[in-house]
Amino acid sequence: MALWKISVKRKVNKVGLRLEEGMFVELVAPTPTNPLAQSKYIPQIRQLFESKYGIDPEQYANTGYMESEKLS
Repeated sequence: MALWKISVKRKVNKVGLRLEEGMFVELVAPTPTNPLAQSKYIPQIRQLFESKYGIDPEQYANTGYMESEKLS
């Protein structure tokens, strides 16, 4: 298992959604590769943002708007 930090790298401001640079969640996943590049982890990442910030990043949960860092 690996611990990943998923961070917003580009600001998004649209009706009903505001993502600020630096917002992040932590994801535990059994993968050695970037979970943002694997579609099976996107729903879990969206849920983590919903739980922590009360927002669903919708189509912005991707490598264009977010970055991942393996913590352990």
